[in-house]
Amino acid sequence: MQAFLTPEGIIANEFVRQSHKLGHLLYWHKQGKISVQVRQEKTLRWLLINDTLQSVIELNHPEHLLFPHLQLLARLWQLKPPPQDVLELGLGAGAIRDYLKAIYPDCKVSSVDNNPDIIHCYKRYFGGDPLCSLTCGDVMQVLEQPKSYDWIILDLFSDMDAPVFLFQHKFYHLLRAALNSGGVLYINFLAEHDSQLKQLTHLLIANFGKKPFVAEVPNYANHIISVTK
Repeated sequence: MQAFLTPEGIIANEFVRQSHKLGHLLYWHKQGKISVQVRQEKTLRWLLINDTLQSVIELNHPEHLLFPHLQLLARLWQLKPPPQDVLELGLGAGAIRDYLKAIYPDCKVSSVDNNPDIIHCYKRYFGGDPLCSLTCGDVMQVLEQPKSYDWIILDLFSDMDAPVFLFQHKFYHLLRAALNSGGVLYINFLAEHDSQLKQLTHLLIANFGKKPFVAEVPNYANHIISVTK
């Protein structure tokens, strides 16, 4: 298992590339064009969508963040006052939820995912509390509800085609409206082209009235973006 991790305690690039072949298969299900699988090797368990690694959890320490982009997010969070209400858009295997609940035990974390298979896997294979705040549904409908948050964490980008609304003004207008005063939007952005990053930056400037913070994750296609209301 040590070969799966770097000396810094993050997932090795080779593991990311080979994760659909490694370990043993615990779960596999295909619905339409989307296949979901869960695999495990010793105390590491991971979630894949269409053979692409989405989340990795260390079963003995689920609060550990094993991806470099998540560790970068955590460093940004540590600069802020502890949140009371957080909305997570995109669940994966619950790595962000696990971290937030461990570090901020008094914080209410609400997660949204439109794939019931992902929610099933989180509850069945990644220790998700059956009573925790999880919504299987449409992100836009959730944002239109009269509820506001200290942080909104957007992690809906992947190697698959991004939902159209991720590049629409209305979506970012709703995100801003759903933040408390001084609230922060955090985005894990996976860009296929520089033009997508420029488009997202433009949308955030247009809706928040300020230039967002943007940090590139070394050796990954991820960018971490944050903007304060």
